[in-house]
Amino acid sequence: MLDQLKELGFHSEDIILHVINAVILFLIVRGLAYKPLRRFMQARTARIAASLDEAAQAHTEALQLRGEYEAKIAAAENTARTRALEITAAANESARGITDTAERESLALLNKARAKAEAEQSQTLAGLQNEIAELSIGIAEQILRREVNNADAMALTRDAMAQMLVHSNAAQEGSGQ
Repeated sequence: MLDQLKELGFHSEDIILHVINAVILFLIVRGLAYKPLRRFMQARTARIAASLDEAAQAHTEALQLRGEYEAKIAAAENTARTRALEITAAANESARGITDTAERESLALLNKARAKAEAEQSQTLAGLQNEIAELSIGIAEQILRREVNNADAMALTRDAMAQMLVHSNAAQEGSGQ
């Protein structure tokens, strides 16, 4: 086979030289390009892995913080709801107190007004009784002073009734003022 290669123009020294050159070139390329490229790729892979780890850790922290904030929000909402219920209960209690006080005061005013009306009515009745008694005495005096017929008795009664109405109206006007 070497003979055939020599005929084609290849010499065994050239082939060995080419093989040695290829091996040297391979070693040089491996030393200069492959190893640095491999180190660069390993460093890049390490950076990517570190970034992925950091992202996973940040995601875990974010989920944890989210859980904490949701718990805090839920607690704040519960506190606000409880406080609103307490305020509502206090407002209702205050309203009941105010209503009870107003009812007591209105009953007291009503009782006072009734007592005043009853006192005025009693005074008016007492005054009317006194007037009726005076008028009765006056009528009796007039009857006893003269002899009275039926027409005179009727006239005296009408006069007495008219006087009684005048006195009654005067008493009502006096008590109304």
